[in-house]
Amino acid sequence: MRGEQDLIRTLRTAADQVEQVDLARGVAARRHGRRIRQRVRMALAALAAVAVAGGTTAALSVASSGAERRAEERWTQIEERRPQVDEPWTQVKERWPQAVAKVPARTSDGARILPVAGLSPAEVLLLVAAPAKGKPSRLDVYDVTRRTTRTLAQVPAVKGEEGPDGVTVGPGHIAWYATTGGTTTFWAVPRTGGTATRVTTASGDVAVLGVTDDSLVWSSWKGGVHRVPLTGGTPARLPGSDGLTLTTWPWAAHLGRRTFANQDRAVDLETGRSIDVRAPKGTLFLRCGPRWCAGELNGRLLVQRVDGTGRRKLPELRLYSPRQPYADRYVLAAPAPTQRTGEGPLALLYDLETGTTTGLGEQRPGTMGTPLMPMSLSNSPSATTLHWDEDAQPPATCAKKTCAPMTLGLKEWTVLNLRALTP
Repeated sequence: MRGEQDLIRTLRTAADQVEQVDLARGVAARRHGRRIRQRVRMALAALAAVAVAGGTTAALSVASSGAERRAEERWTQIEERRPQVDEPWTQVKERWPQAVAKVPARTSDGARILPVAGLSPAEVLLLVAAPAKGKPSRLDVYDVTRRTTRTLAQVPAVKGEEGPDGVTVGPGHIAWYATTGGTTTFWAVPRTGGTATRVTTASGDVAVLGVTDDSLVWSSWKGGVHRVPLTGGTPARLPGSDGLTLTTWPWAAHLGRRTFANQDRAVDLETGRSIDVRAPKGTLFLRCGPRWCAGELNGRLLVQRVDGTGRRKLPELRLYSPRQPYADRYVLAAPAPTQRTGEGPLALLYDLETGTTTGLGEQRPGTMGTPLMPMSLSNSPSATTLHWDEDAQPPATCAKKTCAPMTLGLKEWTVLNLRALTP
C-alpha cells in the first residue's frame, strides 16, 4: 500500500497549498481554491475506495501482438537517476542569490499582497488586494535591486469580491479575470502600465488564462479553448479544442478520464499538430509543457519529454503537486519519504536541463514545515514565481507526521523569481 500512501501525502500537500492561498485573504482566488480542494478531496475519497478494495488505478492496455509489445517495452523503459545534489541540500538563496527577494506581505495600511509572476530578472509583479469587497485592487511592480515599488495599474472593482480570480502575464500585456454569477469578465493592461481595458465577457468559468501578442486565450474546467482579440469582441471557440485544456500557448492538453489521470495528448492549436503522450504503467498526474512532462510513479518523481524520450525516475524525489514544469524547465519536488528527517528544505527545485536540485526554504524541527505557495493566482502558464512565509508558526502537535502552519506571519514573503535563475 506504500504507493497509495505516498499519493495521499502528495494530494494532501496540494490541498495544503490551496489552504495557504486562502489564508492570505484579500484576493478572490479563494473561490478557485475551493474548486481545487473539492476535486482533491474527491480524488482522495476515490483513492481510499480503491485501496480498501485492493485494486489498482487503471493503466494503459498492454498490446497483444509481439511487435506492439516490443514497441511498448521501448517507450516504457525508465532510467533510474539520482539528481545532482549537495549534502545537505544547497539552498536557492546560496546558489542563486540574485533570484531570491523579500517582498512585503502587507502594505502600510494593512492590505494583503500576493506575488504573481516575474516580469524580468529584477522585477516581480504583485497584486495588492482591495481594502474591502467591491473596492478596486491594484497591480504593483517590485524592483528587487532597488527595493522600490511602483503602481502599474488599478484593477477595477468587482461587486462583492476582493479582487480578480486570476492574473497572467503575456509578451506585451497583463490580463486578469473575475467570475461572478456564472459570467466571467476579462481585463488587460500593457506591461508598461496604464488604464485597464475591459476586453470582453463570457459565460462559464476559467481554468487557465493566457495572453498572446494580440489575444486572450483561455480554457474552462470542462475543456475547450476560447480566443478573443485584446481589442475586444465576441469570444470564439477554437476548432479542434473540444476536451482540451490550455497549457502554454499554442499548446493544449487532453487528460485521460480515469482518476488521477495523465495528460495523454498534446495539441498545437495553431498548426493542428497532435502528439500522443505516453507514460509507463502506474504513472499518475503526468503534466506537460511544450517540451517536458512531470508526474509520479510509485511515489517517486518521473520526468520525460513530451515524445517519451529522456524518461527518468528520481528515487530521492517525489512530485510536490500536479502541474506542468515551470518555464518548461523546472519541477517543484519534495524529498522522498525516506529522506524526511523533520529538517531540511520545504521543497526542492529540480532543473530538467542540468539535473541539479536546489532546496527552497527550511523545515522546522519536528514538523513537516510550511507548505510553499507555487500558484499566486490560478494555474497560469506564465507563473514564474514561488513564494513562502518563513515566519509561519506551526502547531504544537502534528497528526500522522504531517503538519501545516496554523498561522502565517504575513510580514513578508520569500519570493523566488524563476526569470532570474542562471544555469
